[in-house]
This record gives sequence, structure tokens and C-alpha cells, in this order.
Amino acid sequence: MYENRPVTDPKEMELIQWLVHQSWEKAPNEQLVAATAERLVAAGLPLDRCRVAMYTLHPETGSLMFDWDRADNRPDTGLRHEIAYSKDESEEWKASPLRHMMATGTMKLRRRLTGPEAELEFPALAEFRDEGFTDYYACMFGGRDTLRLIREGERSCGAILRWSSRHPDGFSDRDIALIDTIVPALTSAIQAHVDQEIARNLLDTYVGPLVGGRILKGEIRRGMAESINAALMIADLTDFTSVSDIVSKEAMVSALNRYFDVMLEPVHAAGGQVLKFLGDGFLAIFPLEAGREAETAGKALEAAKAALAAVDELAETEADLERPAMGLNVALHLGEVMFGNVGSRNRLDFTVIGPAVNEASRMESLCRSLGTDIILSETIASLLPGKTRLLTRTELRGVKGERALYAPADPLKASE
Repeated sequence: MYENRPVTDPKEMELIQWLVHQSWEKAPNEQLVAATAERLVAAGLPLDRCRVAMYTLHPETGSLMFDWDRADNRPDTGLRHEIAYSKDESEEWKASPLRHMMATGTMKLRRRLTGPEAELEFPALAEFRDEGFTDYYACMFGGRDTLRLIREGERSCGAILRWSSRHPDGFSDRDIALIDTIVPALTSAIQAHVDQEIARNLLDTYVGPLVGGRILKGEIRRGMAESINAALMIADLTDFTSVSDIVSKEAMVSALNRYFDVMLEPVHAAGGQVLKFLGDGFLAIFPLEAGREAETAGKALEAAKAALAAVDELAETEADLERPAMGLNVALHLGEVMFGNVGSRNRLDFTVIGPAVNEASRMESLCRSLGTDIILSETIASLLPGKTRLLTRTELRGVKGERALYAPADPLKASE
């Protein structure tokens, strides 16, 4: 695939050594690609544009592209593009030379764009010629099994690189050899950064940015935990069981995604951190800062109200589409919890535990019987004077002593 050409030119060796060191640097990949292109130009390569495309693991982004164009006149800067994940291929992509390379397992594709040797069998090549380019070189690079994986349709391996020149003579054979020489080091440096981003994205997606950040910092040992004060939110969709009995599993999953989309947006906007999904509900925390407890409590309450309003609006849309609708119950509590790693030696969960979590769960289960969508504990209601009203004083299952429970002062619905 790529021959191990001996590197004897001091400039080439210096560039490769520089690229190897870039694997440990923190500069964004678009800057790395741009800096590499500038160094190639300084070494005499007639390069005018380059693009590096890497596949990534993200629920919404399918690939990342890093571009540099000499005409932009911005030294050592480049552009980053995030391409949305899609199961369907556009007609433009199907007709592209890069798609042809992936489909046929072609690892290198060189095309002259002008003169008697011009080959413009792909529409994109004619477009490049019209932009003033004279030469086009595309190559793929990855591990030993890259070619096999590409042929099998694997979308998360290797890199695709595109190099273009506006020089009248295009690239020389030596220019192509130089590109091939630095591609392994360049893609390795980029992949190192992409892998870090993938790790961060996956952690943010599955455990949230607060927990993900702590894990990446090394807080991964069992028993590593700290005591924090936080506002707790436990939410649960109503009528989930009855709805799941009358719709297909696929329709239920789709419905849950729609409901989670609308009810989590205000939680995130208010600074809440969703720690886990509880089937048809979730547990979120709003960490408290000294002197800002009332502000945080207010944000948690407003987030709960906004989530409830969003769910009610979605439920109306679901009913209009003749799909079963669901409601939402929320409990808000404030207290001290242990925040950290809990589990077995081989399976850990970074979560919050403590009596406050149990109390919040018991409170949420009383929403229906108390005729309210949101229940607040006395600890959080005391920080919101004039914004809550007493519902009742009662004992919570498994909790010693009587507890005062509150609801928002303003009715959330006309029936309340």
C-alpha cells in the first residue's frame, strides 16, 4: 500500500519528526493540516489546496474534514467541517472520485486536470479544473487492514487525503513521493487528536460532560468519590407502561427519543448535568456554588417547568398524529450526596448516592396522588420564597420522619 521509501533528505526528516511531535500537542487538527501544508510549500511543493477527511464516532457527526487553501492567505490556519452522519449517500458523493476509491479499494488516484493527459471522468475533477487547478492527487491511509475494511463498508477506519496544485506543470513524481512520505506521520498525528476527541465525545454523550471530564482527568478508581451539595432532579414519564403495551418496541424507542429531546434541552440550558437515564426517566444534578444556592435552586425549578411545558406541547403533537401521548412528573430536592465511582472491579458507574437521592425518588412517586407535576422538598423550597406553596406534610417510604412537600406557587396547568 505504502512503500517504506528511505528518507535521506534532511528537510523531509525534519518535517516527519515535527509531525511525530504533533501527536502530543494540543493544537486543533485544522491548524496542524494548515501548518503541514505551509511547510510543504516552503520545501518547494507546488501545493495550493489540501483536505484531510477522517471518520469519527459521534451520534450526529459522521466525519471530520480539515482544509487548507493557499488562496485564503491565512498562514498556519485552516478550516474544520463536521459532516452530519447519514445512512443515505448523496448523488454528488456517489459520483465523486473519493467514493470511487472507497468502492474499488483504490488507495491512490492521480489525475491531470489540464493538457493532453487530462482525465476528467468524475464531475468534481472538471469543477477543480474550472477553479484553476491543474493536478489532483488523492490517497487513503490507515492500518494494515484498512483496504479490507473499506471494501467491507467499514466507515470508521483510515483517512482520505486530497492534494491539488495550480502550478502549470502540476506535481512532479518527486512531489508525489514527498506527499506519500509524510502521509503516515501526518495521519497518525491527526488520528491521535481525533481519538482524544472521540473519547471526549463518547463520554459526554453517555455520561455527560461533568462526569466525562472527571473520567478523562483520571478519576477512575473504585471508591474515588467526594461529598458535594447539589440540587437533584428526578423525572419520570407518566403512562409509559400503558403506552408501551400498545405500540411496537421500535415506536416506543422513537417516542422516548422525542420526549428526551424536548425535556432535556432546558435542563442542559440551565446548567444541569444528566447523570443517568432511568428507563423512561432521568436523574440530573445542579451542583451548588457557595453563595449562589438560591440562584441554582431557581434555575432547577425553571428547568423543570420548561421541561414540563415542552413535554405537554409534544404530547399535543403526538395526539394530533394519533400517537399515544405521555406526561411528565418531576421531583426537586437539595442536599449532600456522594459523587464518584461505585461498582465492581470491572464495571463502574460514576453517579451520586446518598439519602437525598432516595428522598427525591420517593417524592417523585407521589406526584400523581398529590395532583401535581412537580414536587419540591423543603430544603429547596426554602431558597425560593414566594415561588412555592405547601402541598402536604407526610412520611416518605423508607425515610424516617415527616417531610414537608411543596409545589410551584403558580399553577402549571389550569386544572391545578
